[in-house]
Amino acid sequence: MDYITLEGIVRETEKASRFEHSLGVVEVSDVLARRFRLDVELARMVAVFHDYSRYMDAQAMLDFCLLHRIDVEEEERQSPMLLHGAVAAWYFPRITNIWDERAFLAIRHHTLASRHMGALGAVLYVADYSEKGRRHLDDNDRLEIWGQPDLEHMVLDVLSREREYSYDVNRKFARVSSECMEYLESGGRFAR
Repeated sequence: MDYITLEGIVRETEKASRFEHSLGVVEVSDVLARRFRLDVELARMVAVFHDYSRYMDAQAMLDFCLLHRIDVEEEERQSPMLLHGAVAAWYFPRITNIWDERAFLAIRHHTLASRHMGALGAVLYVADYSEKGRRHLDDNDRLEIWGQPDLEHMVLDVLSREREYSYDVNRKFARVSSECMEYLESGGRFAR
């Protein structure tokens, strides 16, 4: 399957506003994948598909993950809507016939980040957070994030913003996000 075909499938499943978000994520993912010499077509496909399961009922997502033996983080168990990435990751190869672990890990970890998400996952994580339709950022914020020297620093920038937001709203910062920060701060690199 190619990107155009997959975009058509996603267009049929998402509301117009969500689809516009997905296209914004595709735009940023395309630029970042080119910049860091990653598979651009795969980055675009992962980006357009990342919210494929966003409209599934939260409890149904948790049940789906348990049924299919998908690992669930404690924060995801408490807030099952976060599992839309895990469910979409399961569907991606079954719909596209692309069985690529990089795609699975990228989609799976696009909500909370993970040290295991790989470079493609870092692209998706940053793009999902910073695409132009996101109103929590202004252009200066985007330029600050995108101006980082590498994907690891971009993800660190986003995670720092997420941690600050979590504290502001009195919400616990996710353990897996914290572990990713610690990994990157100690010089860890995403698998290419």
